[in-house]
Amino acid sequence: MSSDAKKYLQALGAELAAALGPDYRFYKSALELRAPTGTGENVITLGGAMRGAPFIAIAFHFGCSFTAARAVAKQLGLQAVGPHISQYSLNRASMKGLPASGPGRVSWDVHTGKTPDATLVPEMVTAIRGMALPFFERFADMAAARNAVAANDAWCLGGTAQWRNVLVLDAALGELDHFEAWAARLDRLNAQEASDLLRRAEAERSTRNPVASRMDPPVRSP
Repeated sequence: MSSDAKKYLQALGAELAAALGPDYRFYKSALELRAPTGTGENVITLGGAMRGAPFIAIAFHFGCSFTAARAVAKQLGLQAVGPHISQYSLNRASMKGLPASGPGRVSWDVHTGKTPDATLVPEMVTAIRGMALPFFERFADMAAARNAVAANDAWCLGGTAQWRNVLVLDAALGELDHFEAWAARLDRLNAQEASDLLRRAEAERSTRNPVASRMDPPVRSP
């Protein structure tokens, strides 16, 4: 992405944060709008695909990040990349059940050397409210998010490509047995890495919840 495109998106992000309300804060370096929740954050990430300078096509990702799952990822040495469940505005049609009349456009072609058109921010706010807010409500619960990613639900980016998110969500939920069974569908390369991380996650769980062998021995009858 060119420096002009990034500057354009940074200015746009600040305007969107103001339009969306006080819950949202814009992070310039990551091009992210974030709103805190009871379990983590809702995240909207701006992106721009080059159409030939100085034109870009703007779209956005949106997703839910869970504090407990981020803690697991840190314990396992995984680099946190994006939310634990997410979707892309260009995939709006796959989100069955959204109102047919909205949210309208899902991407916007802009000239990075010009002031944004007066309709751009209102249109993007409408799109965010029409797509991202129902998504955030649907997957506010960590178990619901895990189930959707694992099942490759059309509402999210899921399936085997998202196996690390399934792992950290399962670990945060205390349901590593689910991941062990689910991971059987992974290809050989990913299956080996998943197995190693699963063992590490199980060791972390044992450290936090000592097994019976580490408890005081039972008192014997005389």
